[in-house]
Amino acid sequence: MMLSEQFKLVPVLSDGDLNAGATLDTDSINMKGHHHATFIVGLQTLAGASSTLEVYSGASDGACTSALTVNYAFGGAAQGSANCDVLSAWTSAAVITLTHGTYDNYMLVIEVPATAMDLDNSEDWLTLRFTDPGGSTGNVQVHAILKPRYANGQSPTALA
Repeated sequence: MMLSEQFKLVPVLSDGDLNAGATLDTDSINMKGHHHATFIVGLQTLAGASSTLEVYSGASDGACTSALTVNYAFGGAAQGSANCDVLSAWTSAAVITLTHGTYDNYMLVIEVPATAMDLDNSEDWLTLRFTDPGGSTGNVQVHAILKPRYANGQSPTALA
């Protein structure tokens, strides 16, 4: 069985400019039909200042209501280098700092189980938010890999 028949692959941000405004949100994902989301974040040409990244649940597309504590790990080296695909130790946090002097051209993996979301308040939507403290530069690309409740190679969209 192919990976795409077992998991839902969702591009949620392409060539996002960290200096385009105070915040930069990904497309929101409706997690109602999914158990888990894994985000693969590509960080390119980070400089100037260290942006932060938070993961939110919300009751509608684009709503960033409840900040979530998530598990994350950076790649072991810049892309194109040995060990770039070897993840560092997992860390749990509500705010991830994208240190520009350290993580330029690195991969970041974020794990979010649906149970971490505020489902009691019908917050079925999941959004990543990058925040510029002022002077951040660089670009990000984000893809999500979703574990569906019911596997299907042609599952419906997880986006609005």
